[in-house]
Amino acid sequence: MRSDDPQAPWRDYEALRALAGDLGARLIGSQVDGLAGGPGWLRLSFPAGDRHDLLHLYLVARRGAALVWDSPAVLPDTFDDVLGRVRQKDLTVTPYLRGARLQAVHVPPDDRLLKLVFDPPPGRAATVLAMQVFGQRGNIALVDRRGRRLWSAHRSPHPVLLDPPRPDDRVPPGPDAGIAAAARDLAPKRLAAVLTLETADRLDALLSRALKSTRRLAENLRRDLENAGRGDHYRRQGETLAIHLHTLRKGAETIELADAEGEPLEIRLDPALGPAENMELCFKKARKADRGYALIERRSEETETRLRTLERLASELAALPRSSETALDGLLRWRRDKDAELRPFTKQDIVGRRLPKEAPLPFRRYMIDGKWPVWIGRDNRENDELTHKAAASDDIWMHAQGVPGSHLILRTAGQPQQVPGHVLEKAASLAALHSKARNAALVPVIHTLRKYVRKPRKSAAGAAACEREKSLMVAPGVPEGVESL
Repeated sequence: MRSDDPQAPWRDYEALRALAGDLGARLIGSQVDGLAGGPGWLRLSFPAGDRHDLLHLYLVARRGAALVWDSPAVLPDTFDDVLGRVRQKDLTVTPYLRGARLQAVHVPPDDRLLKLVFDPPPGRAATVLAMQVFGQRGNIALVDRRGRRLWSAHRSPHPVLLDPPRPDDRVPPGPDAGIAAAARDLAPKRLAAVLTLETADRLDALLSRALKSTRRLAENLRRDLENAGRGDHYRRQGETLAIHLHTLRKGAETIELADAEGEPLEIRLDPALGPAENMELCFKKARKADRGYALIERRSEETETRLRTLERLASELAALPRSSETALDGLLRWRRDKDAELRPFTKQDIVGRRLPKEAPLPFRRYMIDGKWPVWIGRDNRENDELTHKAAASDDIWMHAQGVPGSHLILRTAGQPQQVPGHVLEKAASLAALHSKARNAALVPVIHTLRKYVRKPRKSAAGAAACEREKSLMVAPGVPEGVESL
């Protein structure tokens, strides 16, 4: 949508600042009480008024719907079903945002970008939740205060999402009931329109694929049915051979004989078989054709019935409204009502689904003492990605000495000298655990700054050479104070 789209007042810079000021006036100082989300969307719930009341902040980054608004009520289940809902405990952002307190709201100058700065929950690092409102689908990203991506709704977030918020970008809290009410009224309508088109497109595509394959199958079966009807032809050949059996000799490839009615009939023979064997072969083909005809006829009738069903469903779907406020409910109700008829054409439901969990972020992730993040490669490809692309130069790199194992990065926020010795030892225990020496009593683990680690030329994935390394002797395991994320 364009920034001047009347359906999206928050996508205008000044309107977005007004909305940010209004959100700040009502939410700064509030703690995130609950979260929900799924592909391309998040919902943060804050206490409001009575302890049983909540205010819900929606961030949506879907194609055609980059939206921000708040509401005292959650969207109907219809929206969650179509968007896809991930359980709160499986959301990547939950450990960072559940219990976090909103500290400030930022909007960079002349940019349609909203940044929510949070004080961390106990034992966590401070984070920034950035919402990109420009572009066809926008994006949402959770980053640390240094701009390191912790999660994003879509891959390859725009660099501005990762920029740390600047003090000058902070929007002073200021109520603006008009802009908040406009967003609250228009955003769900816009989202409903987008989800209606998505759902209709999925159903159209499902029926189109099913119709195409069923029509092709029906045509093939009609042709097979014609070929399978040659049982009488083969039987006539066998009976004709039986009449002239005493006159035939082995070795002929074709022969013309008079059938029982005196009509001439050309018969192809197998020269390697004798006359009686060729006769039996003709009767065998006749029996096979008869059996095949019955089977193909049944399959053809079933396919023709299925084709008529699909054509009826496609006609019904095309007649459903797609632009009214109730269009989404109508499409989903039709989908549910036709479930039994549609089920044979799809392996999984295309609406009304709840997603079990988000796709995992790259690398295994741990948190030491609630403050020090640890990333560990799962395989050689991730080891390369972690060490040579994802890690900062001042992060600490670790590897079990002398044995195959995972690369480990202890993130230091640019201050490796501030990492306590006991944190190094806990990280080393994790490096030992994720190595071939995991069953040993004690394992030597080397560590150095990432900037002293290089990849040898023409080496295999996962290879690394380091300098200025030091060594720790630790027991493999997950020490106390280490939490898996």
